[in-house]
Amino acid sequence: MAGALMTLLFFFSSVLFCSYALVSPGSSNVTADESTLLAFKSMFASAGLLASWNSSSHYCSWPGVACSRRHPERVTSLRLGSSNLSGRLSPILGNLSFLKVLDLHDNNLVGLIPPELGRLSRLRVLNLSTNSLQGNIPLPLVVGCSNLTMLHLSDNRLQGQFPTQIGASMKNLVLLNVEKNGFSGEIPPSLANFPLLELLSFRLNRFSGKVPPALGNLSNLGVLTLDYNKLSGTIPSSLGQLSSISSLTLGFNNFTGLIPNSIWNISSIQEFSVQENHLIGSLPPEGFNYVPNLQIIGTDHNHFHGSVPASVGNASSLWLVQLGANPLSGIIPSEIGRLRYLKQLLLSDSMLEAKEPNDWKFITALTNCSQFSWLYLSSCNFGGVLPDSLSNLSTTMANLYLDSNKISGTIPKDIDNLVNLQALVLDNNYFTGVLPSSIGKLQNLQTLSAANNKIGGPIPVALGNLGALNMLNLGSNAFSGSIPRIVGNLTNLLSLRLANNSFTGQIPSEVFNISALSNGLDLSNNNLEGSIPLEIGNLESIIVFHAEYNKLSGEIPTTIGACQRLQNLYLQNNFITGGIPSALGQLKGLEVLDLARNNLSGPIPKFLGDLTLLYSLNLSFNNFAGEVPTVGVFSNASGVSIKGNVPSTGIVLNNRWFVDVTLNSTLLLE
Repeated sequence: MAGALMTLLFFFSSVLFCSYALVSPGSSNVTADESTLLAFKSMFASAGLLASWNSSSHYCSWPGVACSRRHPERVTSLRLGSSNLSGRLSPILGNLSFLKVLDLHDNNLVGLIPPELGRLSRLRVLNLSTNSLQGNIPLPLVVGCSNLTMLHLSDNRLQGQFPTQIGASMKNLVLLNVEKNGFSGEIPPSLANFPLLELLSFRLNRFSGKVPPALGNLSNLGVLTLDYNKLSGTIPSSLGQLSSISSLTLGFNNFTGLIPNSIWNISSIQEFSVQENHLIGSLPPEGFNYVPNLQIIGTDHNHFHGSVPASVGNASSLWLVQLGANPLSGIIPSEIGRLRYLKQLLLSDSMLEAKEPNDWKFITALTNCSQFSWLYLSSCNFGGVLPDSLSNLSTTMANLYLDSNKISGTIPKDIDNLVNLQALVLDNNYFTGVLPSSIGKLQNLQTLSAANNKIGGPIPVALGNLGALNMLNLGSNAFSGSIPRIVGNLTNLLSLRLANNSFTGQIPSEVFNISALSNGLDLSNNNLEGSIPLEIGNLESIIVFHAEYNKLSGEIPTTIGACQRLQNLYLQNNFITGGIPSALGQLKGLEVLDLARNNLSGPIPKFLGDLTLLYSLNLSFNNFAGEVPTVGVFSNASGVSIKGNVPSTGIVLNNRWFVDVTLNSTLLLE
């Protein structure tokens, strides 16, 4: 669609109406058109490109202005796109009666479209796209500008019902683009009265109701985009009559029923998208036999059932196949490997499966696709062992998602053949064995996630070579040994998750030198020992830190006060000693603090009540003593737990807490 739109824009703005006049700047008389231009300029707070609009040169030579050859004093074109104009669109433009082109796209125009523009009876091109214009399309404009061939109002704040009169007056329209606005109501059937129309884009609005079947009569239409609206009903079979259509996008609506069979016979179609609707039925077995130009197919997030037709291999121009989030079943046909231009195969969230080795033959077939880069098979029913041919996919492979399946066996040891891999996601499977050290050769890898498997052994030291990595998740496996210090080389990591394994030894201080860590550091549920390194203060951007259920000892380092973005801190079920350091009072964004089941002692600091965002505090089963503060989080008993401590007095500390020294617990007064 984008290519077709740019071609039309270039055609209209650069070919049709390039009529410039060579006029001497010597005349001192101010013409009507010059006055109009100066009045137009005065509406803008900052002149920008219009700063040179003054009497030192003839107005026909001003930037963005062109005049007629036959009528040298009359302005025929005003092209001021991307000129940083801020303000309202002046009604006085309606006085430029010879104007054929008005292009003010990509500025900061606000307010309404002046109805006075309807006086521009010669206007052929009106481009007000990418501004902040409001209101509706004024009726005088619709009626008066009957010679328009291009009406481009996309990416504004226009709203209301689309004028039904447009089909009766603007019969010369070739391009009508109002996408990214707030239009509502039904699509007028009168739009079918545009015999020359080549592009019609109503996407990203609030149109509702049914698609007028009469749109199928637009024999010259090349682009029809109606996605991201509230359209309903069935897709009209008459759209199959659009013999010139190249892009038909109907996604993100409320369409029901079947895809009309006539759609599968449009040989000119290059892009067809119906994702995020309520369509049913199956993809026809022969559906891809008659669409040789189809490049993009998107049917995801519907209710299609049945199998992926083997005929998909006959749509030889396909590069994007997006069929996921449907209850499709069966195996992926190996004919998919005929698509030599295939780049993306997105089949996640379906019932597609592989049980036997032969069911994985499509992977071997995909090795014929030299431009292949995205394979998404998440949340399906794939089982068995990955074929070694996975490592022979194109070296352009960037994203490989196989998570949430039933895949077993080991990760292919030659995975490093995929030299441009950026994301390898294998979570929630049954992988065993070790993490192959060859992964350390994937220098472009940014995401490595293999959580919830049965992978064991130590983390290979070679992983420290993945300098581009920003997310490493190896949680819930059977990894053992110590966390290698070379993990500290992963300086671009935003998230590191090693929870629920059998790691031993101390937390290497190098981990806390990864200053980029922000989304989370999770080392919980291991057998880590020793104290929390002082270097934790280097994690100034960390939001969540999990180290619970280990064997950590020593005191909470005071350097933790430097972790100014820390919101959640979990250190429960360790052997941490000492008191709560005053440095925790510096963590003004702290929301959750869990220090339960340690050997902490001393008073419960009053500053915890001053942390205004703190809503969950667990200090239970330690050795705290003294009074319990009464403000902040302590004023909400459901957000605080201090049971199992040994207070120093046995009195009512406030009207909500009662300390029972005989039970070594703190009870809430009801």
